[in-house]
Amino acid sequence: ELESALVASTTTNLVAVLPFLLIGGFVSLLFNELILTISFAVAASLVVALTVVPMFTSRLLAVRWSSGVSEFWLLRSFRQRLDGLRRNYRGVLARVIRHRVWVIGLAVLLLGGGSLLMVNQIPQEILPSINTGQARLFAQFPPGTTLEANRRVMATVDQLLVEQPEVEYVFSTSGGFLFGSNTTENPLRGSSTITLQPGTNVAEFVDRMTRELNQLNLVDTRLRLTPESVRGLVLNNSPIRGAEIDLALQGQDEQTLRRAGFQVLSALDEQASLARYRPDADQPQPEVQIRPDWERAAALGLTAQEIGDTIQTAIQGSVPTQLQRGDRLVDVRVQLPEQAIERPTQLRQLPLFTNGNQLVRLGDVAQIETGESPAEIQRINQRQVFLIAGNLTDGASLGAALNEVDQVLATIDLPEGVTLLPSSSAESNREIQASLGVLGGLAAFLVFVVMAVQYNSLIDPLVIMVTVPFALAGGILGLFITQTAIGATVLVGAVLLVGIVVNNAIIMVELANQIRQQEQVDHATAILKAAPERLQPILMTTITTVLGMFPLALGIGEGSEFLQPLGVVVFSGLSVATLLTLFLIPCFYTLFHDRRWSRYQKRLLGRVQGSQSRFKEGVKR
Repeated sequence: ELESALVASTTTNLVAVLPFLLIGGFVSLLFNELILTISFAVAASLVVALTVVPMFTSRLLAVRWSSGVSEFWLLRSFRQRLDGLRRNYRGVLARVIRHRVWVIGLAVLLLGGGSLLMVNQIPQEILPSINTGQARLFAQFPPGTTLEANRRVMATVDQLLVEQPEVEYVFSTSGGFLFGSNTTENPLRGSSTITLQPGTNVAEFVDRMTRELNQLNLVDTRLRLTPESVRGLVLNNSPIRGAEIDLALQGQDEQTLRRAGFQVLSALDEQASLARYRPDADQPQPEVQIRPDWERAAALGLTAQEIGDTIQTAIQGSVPTQLQRGDRLVDVRVQLPEQAIERPTQLRQLPLFTNGNQLVRLGDVAQIETGESPAEIQRINQRQVFLIAGNLTDGASLGAALNEVDQVLATIDLPEGVTLLPSSSAESNREIQASLGVLGGLAAFLVFVVMAVQYNSLIDPLVIMVTVPFALAGGILGLFITQTAIGATVLVGAVLLVGIVVNNAIIMVELANQIRQQEQVDHATAILKAAPERLQPILMTTITTVLGMFPLALGIGEGSEFLQPLGVVVFSGLSVATLLTLFLIPCFYTLFHDRRWSRYQKRLLGRVQGSQSRFKEGVKR
């Protein structure tokens, strides 16, 4: 009686997740292990249900001794209430079937129309923000900032951070970055990694500390505090690492491009509230430019190598030899004292010796002047760009922040020759939203094909598949109520929901077909007998699944926010779909098996077969 239903429900669960393994890509890379684990577990459950469970049941039923637990008043009361619920359900279902068209129309209107209204008000994201228990601070200083000034500011920031009760410890760097064994020297940069106490809300801490850091009134210094992301997890092809939003301006003229970039950055600082923005590159830095007179240098026998070595020795020093100290070698560094080269004019007095040991000064063979140089040259496709990085504020979604950026950019007139490149984060977000329809549709199609092959019919699989859109509508309702963003995790949950939600309809339709064949009754009578009998199994499987998903939907525990959207979709979608399955599946079952529908189906099938015959005759000709 149940073997066919068990095989059908298990097969639908397996084929629903098949698109993830076939398509590949970003989502498959992230959730491949999860999908394989679910698939093997479901396949193993079918084997156990068909072999181990019947064997143990037959052995246990042969035991004559009984514990008497079934006579416990609580269980006895529960059975009585369940029997009353079954009788009431049969009476209500009979009335619903008599008005099936109105019931179906009302359900489609409420859930379908409501879903279309709610889906545009649900936030969007690529992946949920994962609480790593850490925050990261980026410091950008104005051109000309010395290392000592950098250290003073970073020390002040460190002191402010350490005083916070949520902070466990802070690791800061001044004058560059440190990652593993790699170091980057840059006096205009600084960073801090803040490790927080367990259970701290990182987003709220970041927002509060951002307001306090803004009160320091540091001139032309940008301090940006963001929640730390999972290292190694790259969500898009953005040229900016560690940013959730990226903007790229492209142009030919460097000065025009830089002005346009700071114009956009200033507008975002004033008008944008859903994200904090910063330039990815430092501003041009002051430098001392030494331009040798090559004709005069050649006349004196000086080469570029000799001039360069002398300048390097004076500023950074050189290592002509080493001294042995025990079991190690110590460099002997020769350089001028710092007070001898504090000003550019002092470089003019650097001594140079010609081949004839004639002493000349650097100012005699070179022009020394101050200027600016770009701190970093950024190019995309061999064209210079100005990159802007953005990080979301607490509670902001990626979709809303991208829409806000578009609104701000619409108010800005970019200079001639400067264009805005497509945002990598926006492209990734659009791909995720598009994948929801593609993977969901493909999963639904595979489920329908499997059931059509098993039932050797199109009507019964179509009746069963009716639960899918209502389940997705329930999932949308849950996302809207909890304001959970639509992203890759929601995509996985929606596809899993397609395979799970059809199980209740399968066991109901399967039993109705068996009753109809055995008792030779019409479809309405068969479904009125099958639905109450399957009420208890449907409620039991749904309640166990929903309760199992409830902790995941609540997001309890560190790191649980990653799979929380999946739990919300399955929890709400399965709950709504089960309530509708108990009433709408009998309505569709009787409607699709109605004689008028059958005649329409036969006429449609005849037209299709006639078209195929004419096509074949045309091909033969």
